[in-house]
Amino acid sequence: MGIWHMRGLGSALALVLLSGCASPGPPQAPSLKLPEVVTGLTASRVGNEVQLHWITPTRTTDKLLIAGPVEAEICRETGGAISTSARVDQNAVHVPCSPVLLRVPVKPGASDAVDALPVELTTAPARLLAYRVQLRNGAGRTAGASAAVFAASGPAPMAIEELRARATKAGAVVEWKAAAGEAETVELDRTIMQPATASTTATSAASTRKVDLLGAVKEPSESRFRVSAVNAGGTVDRTAQIGHAYRYTAQRVHSLELGGQTLELRSAVSADVPVEMKDIFPPDAPVGLVSAPGFASDSTQKPAIDLSWEPNMEPHVAGYRVYRHDLDSEAASAWKQLDAELVPVAAYRDLTVMAGYKYGYRVTAVDSAGNESARSDEVVETAPGP
Repeated sequence: MGIWHMRGLGSALALVLLSGCASPGPPQAPSLKLPEVVTGLTASRVGNEVQLHWITPTRTTDKLLIAGPVEAEICRETGGAISTSARVDQNAVHVPCSPVLLRVPVKPGASDAVDALPVELTTAPARLLAYRVQLRNGAGRTAGASAAVFAASGPAPMAIEELRARATKAGAVVEWKAAAGEAETVELDRTIMQPATASTTATSAASTRKVDLLGAVKEPSESRFRVSAVNAGGTVDRTAQIGHAYRYTAQRVHSLELGGQTLELRSAVSADVPVEMKDIFPPDAPVGLVSAPGFASDSTQKPAIDLSWEPNMEPHVAGYRVYRHDLDSEAASAWKQLDAELVPVAAYRDLTVMAGYKYGYRVTAVDSAGNESARSDEVVETAPGP
C-alpha cells in the first residue's frame, strides 16, 4: 500500500509539473512601434521665422530601436492679443497636437524645422504662439505630443546694417549703424576662421626660446556675447586673440512678456564680416628708465653706466633695445643701438663708455613679431673717472 501510494503521488506531481511547463502565461500585447515623445523642444523667433529644434528619440515606447520612417508633425496655436499681466496655463494647450502646421520626415537625433510666419503674425499687436511636436510611425500612430514651448508674434527688430570690424591692439572693434533714438541690445556671434600658431620663435639670438602668444590660449570655435547700450553702435571684443582670424554676425534682440512667458524677438542675422588679428601693433614704450654710474669691477676700475626700467607686462614682449648717443662731442652724435641682440631683461650695463664722458640713453620694447615700440624718455649720465 505504501509503495503504490508513493507512486501515485509521484505521478500526480509529474502531471502538475508538465501542466505548468505547457502553460503559455498571460498573452503579451504586440508592439505598436510608437516613437517616444519628443524632448528638448525649443522655439526661437528670428526675423519673420520661428526656428524650432528638438531631439527625435532613438527608441520606441517599448524601448526598441526605431525602425522605419518617422514623420514629425509641428503644431502651432495662436492666442489673441494678450496683455503683459495676463498668464497662460501651459496645460490648457490642446491635446493631441492640433492644428498641424508642418509635416517633415525626421531621423533620430537633433532635428529642426522653420515656421515662416504669415503677414498677420509679423505685425502688431504681439501674440503668444504655442508650438508642440508629435511623431508618427509608418503606420501613422503616435505616442502623443511634446510639452508646449512659446514664441512671440509681432514685428521683429530691424536687422543690423553696416556691420564692420577692424583689428586694434585692444581687441577687435565691431561697429554697426545704431538704431536711432532707442536703447538696444545687440548679440554678436563670433566664429574662428583661422587657428592661431601655438608659439613663435623670436627673431633675435637672445630670444631663441619659444615665446607663447596670446593666440596660444585655446578658445572655443564659436562664441556669443551681448552689448547693451543706448545708441552704442559698436563694441570692442577684448577676447579676440592676436594670430586669429574671426567672422562676426550680429542681431538685435528685444525682450517682452506675454502670458507670463518672457520671450525674445530677434532680428534677422546680419551679413557676416571678417577681421584678421595680425600682430602689427607695437608694445608700449618702456617707462621708468633710470641710470647710475659705476665700475665693471673694483679691481679694474673700468667705467660703466647701469640702466634699469620697469618691465613691460604685455604678454608677447620678446626683449628690449638700448640706444645711446654721445653728448660730449662737438655735435651730439646720432642715436645708435648698442647691441645687435635683444636685451632679455629690464636692465643693462654699458661697458663701452669712456671716463668723464656724458651719454644719453633711450630704450624700446620689441615683441615676438618684431614690432618695436616708441622710444622711452631720455636719461643722461656721465661715466665715472678712475
